[in-house]
Amino acid sequence: MGKYLGLDLGTNSIGWAIIDNDVNHAINSGVRIYKTGSKNKQFTPFKKTKKRQKSSIALCAIATILLIVSIIDVVNWRFWLNISLTTYISVLTLNLQGNK
Repeated sequence: MGKYLGLDLGTNSIGWAIIDNDVNHAINSGVRIYKTGSKNKQFTPFKKTKKRQKSSIALCAIATILLIVSIIDVVNWRFWLNISLTTYISVLTLNLQGNK
C-alpha cells in the first residue's frame, strides 16, 4: 500500500519511524533527545532564546514537510493536514511562552 511516517513529539525528544505497510516492517527509525537546561548554572536568557529559535525552526520544517505530504497523499490528506496544523500550533505556543 505504501509507507508511513510516524512522529513522536515530546517535551525533551523527537522520535520518528518509517513503516512499510506492505510487509508491516519498520524501514528506519530514530530519536533526537534534547538536554534540559535546568542543571546548567550558566544558562542565560540569550541561550534560552537561541534554543527556542532552533526548536521553532525544526518544528516549522517538520510541519511544512507534513503539509506537503497532505497535498501529495490524496487518500489521507485530512490526517496529514491535522498533524501539520497541530505542529504549527505547537510552534506558536512555544513562541508565545518565550514572550512572557
